[in-house]
Amino acid sequence: MGYDINCLSGESEVTLEFGRRRRIGDLWRDFEDQRAVVAADEEVTSPVELFTTNDAETVFEVTTETGDTVEATADHPFATPSGMCDLDEVERGDSVFVHPFVGVADEEPPEFVVLDEDDFADENPQLVRGLEERDLLPLKSTDDAFHRLLKLVGFHTGDGSFGSNQSWFYGDPEDLETVAADIEAVGYTASRIYERDREHEIDGRSFERTEYSVRATAKGFKRLLTKLGAPAGRKTESDFGVPGYLDRLADWQKALYLSAFFGAEMSAPDAMTAKNLYCPSVSHNRAVEYAAAGEAFVSDLMRHLNDLGVRTNALETVERTETTRGETVRYRFGVKNDSENLIRFFTRVGYRYNRVKRERAVLAAQYLKRKERVVDERARLAEEARALADGGLALREVKSRLDGVNGRFVERSIYGQREGRPRPPADFPDFEAFAAETRVRPNFTVETTVESVTELGEKPVYDIGVAHDAHNFVADGFVVSNCGVRMVRTDLTYDDVRGKEEELVDSLFANVPSGLGGGGVVEGNMDTVEAVLDRGMDWALEHGYAVDDDLAHCEDEGRRPDARPEFVSEKAKNRGKNQIGSLGSGNHFLEVQRVTDVFDESVAGAFGLEEEQIVVLIHCGSRGLGHQVCSDYLRRIEREHGDLLDRLPDKELAAAPAGSELADEYYGAMCAAINFAWVNRQLITHRTRRVFERVFAEEWEDLGMDLLYDVAHNIAKKEVHTVDGEDRELYVHRKGATRAFPAGRQEVPRAYRDVGQPVIIPGSMGAGSYVLVGGERSMSETFGSTAHGAGRTMSRTQAKQEYWGETVRDELESQNAIYVKAQSGATVAEEAPGVYKDVDEVVRVSDELGIGDKVVRTYPVCNIKG
Repeated sequence: MGYDINCLSGESEVTLEFGRRRRIGDLWRDFEDQRAVVAADEEVTSPVELFTTNDAETVFEVTTETGDTVEATADHPFATPSGMCDLDEVERGDSVFVHPFVGVADEEPPEFVVLDEDDFADENPQLVRGLEERDLLPLKSTDDAFHRLLKLVGFHTGDGSFGSNQSWFYGDPEDLETVAADIEAVGYTASRIYERDREHEIDGRSFERTEYSVRATAKGFKRLLTKLGAPAGRKTESDFGVPGYLDRLADWQKALYLSAFFGAEMSAPDAMTAKNLYCPSVSHNRAVEYAAAGEAFVSDLMRHLNDLGVRTNALETVERTETTRGETVRYRFGVKNDSENLIRFFTRVGYRYNRVKRERAVLAAQYLKRKERVVDERARLAEEARALADGGLALREVKSRLDGVNGRFVERSIYGQREGRPRPPADFPDFEAFAAETRVRPNFTVETTVESVTELGEKPVYDIGVAHDAHNFVADGFVVSNCGVRMVRTDLTYDDVRGKEEELVDSLFANVPSGLGGGGVVEGNMDTVEAVLDRGMDWALEHGYAVDDDLAHCEDEGRRPDARPEFVSEKAKNRGKNQIGSLGSGNHFLEVQRVTDVFDESVAGAFGLEEEQIVVLIHCGSRGLGHQVCSDYLRRIEREHGDLLDRLPDKELAAAPAGSELADEYYGAMCAAINFAWVNRQLITHRTRRVFERVFAEEWEDLGMDLLYDVAHNIAKKEVHTVDGEDRELYVHRKGATRAFPAGRQEVPRAYRDVGQPVIIPGSMGAGSYVLVGGERSMSETFGSTAHGAGRTMSRTQAKQEYWGETVRDELESQNAIYVKAQSGATVAEEAPGVYKDVDEVVRVSDELGIGDKVVRTYPVCNIKG
């Protein structure tokens, strides 16, 4: 079982099931009682399986453009367009995903019996037994089943009906699936979703629409709903009201009933003017003889909503209408229309069982939060302008001090008579434009921009371990990379290195830039980055960092001709220009190894490998540049092809249609990032050769430091493969995989074409690595692919709890004769041998499947990490 671990300050609030939120520091009691559950969304929950505290760690506050904040440690993972990224990889201007719906503050509800046998005294004993067998009698206010029933009763009151023994619910098919899931969760069977066309008439106009419904046929379920307050007869001719037990419940329980009713009956968020929203409203009809009950029902809805901190407009009697069944009166109320109040409604109560309204609520909340931030800043600037003018500065000087602010705004702030808050600027987007370009993901998260990451000092933090079945959860609204590997041969043996391990690791660490941030072998500028992106290893050759033989032993000779640097953003280029020739951090490394086992002497001879030989393994990618390219294009894909993403089998997948302009641009940018990665690894190779020259007092050529092979992984490529008996050009995306072409393929370097492509499989720094050769069955089984390494079994945060970096380093040296140097002890702990899968088993599977055949095994001598 694997876990996602999140390090948060005790003040952070996590989202729980049933729309609750609670301070993480207060969650401990539930964990001790083995009932702590966190949520990634209303329907996606996961039990907490680990829960630890640390007295003091450095905490950072992340703030977004919409004012969302969270306090977390540097290794806390955040959901971003390019996947989960630790906070120390997130910068101002980057994107993260937030879940605007945060729910109602959690509180222990008062426990009382809502229904017991006495409430069903007039019913058939068999019906009562059925309720008891489902643990629905007695029904207590603290039962999970009661919480689901609160939603079902609320929604049915708005958009349900009863037959003889049937309970019908109406809505869109996707919403009805959620209704059916709750029916099943309380122990009853829900039908398939029915579809029928119905004719309607409104104001003399007839129209037809498709109606969808789901039903439960058990009489016990119907009686349960009616006893809990669902109206049994014709709703306009009934004296039903809000269930009386709501007054005894916790606020978050009230919100379950209200939000389900609003999902059925309240209007969706909509634009009133370009930059202002209508107040969502509820209209309710009753026959005149039941008007008092109708007025009481609507008044109680308003009262309970006000109890939740959401203010409402006054109750209106809108109209009286004569129908064939008599006169009806219509009541209406709305959520009071000011931004803060609307935000409270959308983020705390909102709508349930209605995806369309929930999505619009997410958009409305984000739009209003962003608008309020902009207006707050304009109010501050207006006040500053008035203060400067009152202090004696001339208008021209005030404008100069407030450089970048519209001059007319400064004048109006000083001389204008307007009272109240300023309006947003003219270039602030209209709501509908914002909604059109902002995609709400299936889990109701939305992308926003990081405004700042601020160090707050040391605070107590909490680590939550969540089972991987659900992966993520939400804390304070936050949902809490081109890479490859190359091997360099040498003519040195292990005996030649013994006694020089410490000197070698120290010199490599001093000369090969590593760790987060900038710092590379070359001081880059924009022209350098453009050239590297365009020409790849050709650039390294032209500038004396490579020789012809290096290019001959690279995949694609170290240059992707489809690279299009113009499709790489300025932000990505700026992130990469000072990182050319650097390892980075995480699982990237440079490792000196010795060959310990030879499994295929013929292929090993073709690769120039033999027992006790020293080799160098380099694992790194395109650094911040590649990460930014991925983020940039994922944002565009979500904006431009949201309909396609919704049809993909996993919400973490994203794609642009092949042949589209966006797909072509993304592919060109990715190919450019691959060129950057090749140059990055080549410059590290260049520095490594210089270090070996100094330590062993020989030229690198005399030491036989030739490139064995360099292959990219985690990339997509256009390749020709046989599908259904025909050769077709395909995009092959090797995520968590690497190419493994067999003998005879033209793509394999000429030196290895008769035996097959070298395949390099890194393991942990305590277990060693492997060199394989592309297997004969790889083309038919896996489009010429195999695994690209031994994956993790433990998150970085959990690894730091399980291991102490200095201890890991000392044990590797004393017990295994492996010398390790890193930027910090935490890095060593994160990469401890115990956090990785068994590389021997990974390779065994590849070998037995015939997709990558074992050639040699290598074992670490010394290792440097960022």
